Amino acid sequence: MNWIVTLLVFLSPAALAKGHKAHVAASKPFPSKIHLTKVGACAVADAKKNVMVLKQWHLAPKSVTKGFKEKYPQEKNQTAIYKVIEEGVKRGELQLLVSEGCEGEIDEKFTPTFNGWDFASLKVQSQTKAYEKIITLVPLKIKAKYGDKIQTVCGDSEALIQEGNLRLSNLRGWMGFIDRLGENKGTSDQTKLYSESAAELLKAPKDTPIDKLVVQIKERIKQDLDGYYKSLNARNDSFVKTLVEKDFEKAAIVVGGMHAADLRDKLEKAGLGCEIFEPPGYQRDDEKLVQDFQKTQ
Repeated sequence: MNWIVTLLVFLSPAALAKGHKAHVAASKPFPSKIHLTKVGACAVADAKKNVMVLKQWHLAPKSVTKGFKEKYPQEKNQTAIYKVIEEGVKRGELQLLVSEGCEGEIDEKFTPTFNGWDFASLKVQSQTKAYEKIITLVPLKIKAKYGDKIQTVCGDSEALIQEGNLRLSNLRGWMGFIDRLGENKGTSDQTKLYSESAAELLKAPKDTPIDKLVVQIKERIKQDLDGYYKSLNARNDSFVKTLVEKDFEKAAIVVGGMHAADLRDKLEKAGLGCEIFEPPGYQRDDEKLVQDFQKTQ
């Protein structure tokens, strides 16, 4: 599927969906300089455990920011999340920090690298003025600076992350075919290339009519969308399990916005209080993208 996506982008790149701002009053979980937009909450009265869910817009983990002076559009969101959590740690109001994107405890023995940064390299930079603007896994960055002041864990599943990424890659590819075949219903060489490529992936005859190909593509979109949500929701199960098993009064979890609705429901069912926030700079690109996939059904 990846070579098909590359081919489609090369021939006719589509504009990425732009995020939109939520029209919800600003709210602050702590007396904070960072104004967060509250977009949801768990309906749990007198919860003994409360979780602040911070929606992040982040770079792909393999995108290297170490050593670069480039300005990244995700910087505003990532820096805001860092500052909010840092305030909570400094005041001792947060006992637990949970991260997506990795497994296990985050401490000095944690070796995975995110955006070119690992625990050791972040530790070296942790007292510099520019530290807060380093683009990497925020919980890792917090732990590297504040150590034992905050317990930091990964609540995710590597296998489920890979499954979700594969499903999203497939969805982007299928949507590319829907767009191109819908725009080019004639007999041009370009249309023939798209239709034959789609037929090959679908294991259908090369001369399958475009309207029949589109029906089959939409079925594949449904299958991959269902698979994507299954992996996403299973990851949320892992986050909730981590939170239930840990001792804390206040915790923060940093996740992509697609997790938020199902995660809220599961936190609520587990008896945990929660508030969901969109920090400054958050973009809803992935949420909008999945909505576009849903519209094909």
